[in-house]
Amino acid sequence: MRKHELRSTWVRLGVMLILLLTQSLGAAIALAHGGAELTVSPPVATPGGNVTVKGEGVEAGETFTITLEGVTFQATLGTVTVGDDEDFHEEFTLPAEVPPGTYQVRAVSAEGEVLTAELTVEADTAVTEPATPVEPSAEPMQLDRHRSGGEFAVIITGLLLSAGLGLVLIRENG
Repeated sequence: MRKHELRSTWVRLGVMLILLLTQSLGAAIALAHGGAELTVSPPVATPGGNVTVKGEGVEAGETFTITLEGVTFQATLGTVTVGDDEDFHEEFTLPAEVPPGTYQVRAVSAEGEVLTAELTVEADTAVTEPATPVEPSAEPMQLDRHRSGGEFAVIITGLLLSAGLGLVLIRENG
């Protein structure tokens, strides 16, 4: 086998390995929730209104804390325990003081499993009180950016393989 053919084979192998790692990272993220899904109905509600939160494909016996989270407003709606059918559905009343906007309804288990769904809160048209101006907060927003060691390992491995493949291509064409 000639030197050029050998390099070409290694380049193809490197590309296939990078693609495989990229796909496995996507599968690991998808499988982290085990196919569980959270839905909220109705998808648009008003302050003080009721919403039904439904979780499917979760582990029987797990307890989830349900929260409503937005940029400037957060509230705990309650907790729910998963039945034997690996599903739950519970009706919650939104706080009367929740401002209009787009929110995430989050279900967080004691084991750290997080499910999310989107909910839009619209102003109650029956309310005739004047709007209270809201001042922006100076507090920094905290984002949950936790990554597992496995995710970091796959990312670093992919970066190293990409860098190595780039060097091989540069040497081959240079």
